[in-house]
Amino acid sequence: MQSGNSSVPLAALILAQGDTDGAPANQPLLLTLGGQTLLERLAYQATRMGAGHIILCAGALPGGMVAALDRLKARGLDIALARSPREAADKLHPDENVLVYANVVFVQDDALARMVGSGVPEMLTLPEPWGRDRFERIDATDNWAGVATLPASLIRETVAMLGEWAFAPTLIRRAVQQGVTRTPLALRNEAETDEIAPIVQDDLSGTARAIARHADVVADGALERLAFMPVLRRFAAWVSLKPVSSTMMAALALLLLAATVGLAVVNQPIPAFALLIGASATTLLTKLLGQTGVPEPKAMARLLDWRCLVLPAVLMSAAAYGFAGWKGQWATAIFALWLAVQMLITIHAARRGAILPNWRAGATGEAMVLLAAYAAGWPMIGLVLVLLHAVTNQVWVQQKSLKA
Repeated sequence: MQSGNSSVPLAALILAQGDTDGAPANQPLLLTLGGQTLLERLAYQATRMGAGHIILCAGALPGGMVAALDRLKARGLDIALARSPREAADKLHPDENVLVYANVVFVQDDALARMVGSGVPEMLTLPEPWGRDRFERIDATDNWAGVATLPASLIRETVAMLGEWAFAPTLIRRAVQQGVTRTPLALRNEAETDEIAPIVQDDLSGTARAIARHADVVADGALERLAFMPVLRRFAAWVSLKPVSSTMMAALALLLLAATVGLAVVNQPIPAFALLIGASATTLLTKLLGQTGVPEPKAMARLLDWRCLVLPAVLMSAAAYGFAGWKGQWATAIFALWLAVQMLITIHAARRGAILPNWRAGATGEAMVLLAAYAAGWPMIGLVLVLLHAVTNQVWVQQKSLKA
């Protein structure tokens, strides 16, 4: 088999369960997770990988699949429908590479991107004893994981000689004969095969756990990373099976952030800090649900990306009240204002690409310290501690910048 080239156009071919007109109505592609069918999930992933067009090879279409195709079209992703492998092959240009999905398989984007970017025909494999009820056996060593990048010419040649044979097994056997590269899919144990390749509704709970476990969500600081994320990943796996969307969570997070600012404006820092911590957790949950199902709208995502500005706003409001009147708490106000400025400097540096230390508390950790200090009646202690932490962050960032 000839080596490909990463600059060759990419198409995607999704094979519904059964590639003939007698395909069953009960399709794994129609299982719903996080507010979208698995067909929609595969289509969006193929688009992220750079597929210029996507073909769905299916026989008789059940109503749920028609509805999923209509939703994709309404969102600007028009999938070409082929009733047979021969019709699908006719829609492929001979010079294209094709990302083939023969199973509903959850592969991480980075692993799939490496396979697509290699430019050579490649398929993902599993050890032969694993997932025999879900995956096509290649030989005594490997099973095919159901995902491959193959030249369109091979697909067209396979269709031309298909006869009465099943399309997907014939295609992969011809690919093996021609020397396709085998890449083992990174799994910890055999139990994960059920998680990455759901075929019935009961499998989706494991699938949700696997997606939440591997979701690439960036936490702000050590508290969120070490304390919040492990709990939120498990919670997101449970919530994704309920009628709750990332859009709903994003709306709740924005509402909590707005309420935080509102409480700060009326000089209620204690509940403001508490709400900010809740808003941070809700924002992380939004991001997790967005990778499990349909992502939150881009406008909401952009607003949530600026949640780091809320804590400085709360501190500035507290400083304003501290400076008010002749009997104001000037010392507390000065430290609150100083801390807010230090936080804004750090935020600005991070936005310009500065690397922040992994050990920093983050806005949520800082809010936790301030909440405890204000609730105990010792706001100055909390402000001094967080200010020392912020200054230490600044010194660390400056030293890294000088070394760079």
